[in-house]
Amino acid sequence: MPAAARRYYLRGKAAFDTGDYADAAEALSAAVELSPSFVAARLTFAAALAHRGDCPRAAQTIRAGLGRRATALETAAMWASLGDVLVRSGDFLGAEDAFSQAEDHPAFVARARAGRARLFAKTGRYSEAFAALVEVAKASSS
Repeated sequence: MPAAARRYYLRGKAAFDTGDYADAAEALSAAVELSPSFVAARLTFAAALAHRGDCPRAAQTIRAGLGRRATALETAAMWASLGDVLVRSGDFLGAEDAFSQAEDHPAFVARARAGRARLFAKTGRYSEAFAALVEVAKASSS
């Protein structure tokens, strides 16, 4: 990874952590442009976009990363993050699919099920939301 991409990432992450999502998005965009396979930069960029209300662009940013070289863990992180963004934007069917993809990795079972629980609650499927939360508790205790 180019050193410049790392510097942009660190600058963007610092801005993100202080709630300056505009500056974060600008720096993280540069990091992703310089190193398209830099998953942490891509996910933080997408989060900054979502915080600014640009969920379509956030989802597109994550989807573009899914087609790139990444570890199984990074791919699961992208699917889970995509699910979060899609819930936020109201694309509940897409979110459910993304959480299902994330759940394929053992490290993301609890997060995917928690995301699915939020999705079910937002769509009025309260018994399914409760069942998903029970599954989160089971997955977290194993």
